[in-house]
Amino acid sequence: MDALPLIRPLTAADAAAYRTLRLQALRDHPEAFGASYKDEVARSLEMTARRLDGGPLNCVFGAFAGDDLVGTAGFIVPDQSLKSRHKGLLVGVHVAPAHRGHGLGRALVTAVIDHARAHVVLLQAGVGVANTPALRLYESLGFRHYGREDKALRVDGVFIDEALIVLDFAGDT
Repeated sequence: MDALPLIRPLTAADAAAYRTLRLQALRDHPEAFGASYKDEVARSLEMTARRLDGGPLNCVFGAFAGDDLVGTAGFIVPDQSLKSRHKGLLVGVHVAPAHRGHGLGRALVTAVIDHARAHVVLLQAGVGVANTPALRLYESLGFRHYGREDKALRVDGVFIDEALIVLDFAGDT
């Protein structure tokens, strides 16, 4: 890979490609996502398209190699109440196996960070404690640990603990 693929927000027009990549990620790495393959495969393409048109507080960034979607990272503000809308979540980070090891995950997460900075004070994420490459990436981008959620996920009867991490934009100038 000579140069990083194009990174841009996905739209409803990307729904089919996004759904294909997301289902692959959920099937191959169920321990890495709060969503499940079984739940996601039941959702229609129209539901996926609506999700991609969620506005600036519910968006997904995609990485393209040519015309192929090869990576994603999402940003959501799940609680938009007055007292909580300052917090957003980094979600759904995935790079197709053939495109790993070239800085694509870093580029996707950086795109989410840059977007989130304009909308929230805190960017949070939950990461499986055994996912060392992801934890190293997030730490190198300034995320810090603030807790741990034991048994955060249950995948095929096995519990997955998550490290709770945060990037605080309050000190940005």
